[in-house]
Amino acid sequence: MIGETAMTDIKFESRLKATGLRPKPDDLPMLEALVKDLDRAAAMLRGPRPYAEEPLNAFRLKPA
Repeated sequence: MIGETAMTDIKFESRLKATGLRPKPDDLPMLEALVKDLDRAAAMLRGPRPYAEEPLNAFRLKPA
């Protein structure tokens, strides 16, 4: 990620402000936890991995 900033490197409050969302203060901890889970899942999908670890819903070629 040369020259790019990962979403996890940006503070949650800044990300929230950038979207224009204004959740209730009581909802912030749950929302932040959800966003962290989604960030983690997205990072897992983006990261390089061996062929055998690709998601199961990906097409797999069978040897001829």
